[in-house]
Amino acid sequence: MTPSSKDLPAAELAVTLDWRGRAAVLRVAGEIDLLSAPEFEDVVGEVLADGPETLVVDLRDVTFFCSAGLQVLALAHRRLAERSLRVVSDSPVTSGPLKTTGLDTWIGIHPTVDEALK
Repeated sequence: MTPSSKDLPAAELAVTLDWRGRAAVLRVAGEIDLLSAPEFEDVVGEVLADGPETLVVDLRDVTFFCSAGLQVLALAHRRLAERSLRVVSDSPVTSGPLKTTGLDTWIGIHPTVDEALK
């Protein structure tokens, strides 16, 4: 199956969704702060409503990531099966908060999308 891609409507963030089989790959760029976190939550909710087996959230182009963004990921983790939420991060901006809070014990952090899909 070939991947399908579409840009999702977002005012504060640049968001693209790619499907790789039953895995949804959500690429996010911009700042995830108190203003944009509700938008991030809406987008994640829309993707989860489509029933992916795995959700990969690529945060490599996120330049700021606050606790409100962590909450969105924690909520997504609760809606998916164990180890079905994976984050792509190559920066302490996004991986640091996940590790500091211990969320990385439930949500896998990977350096690339390909690694996250394995």
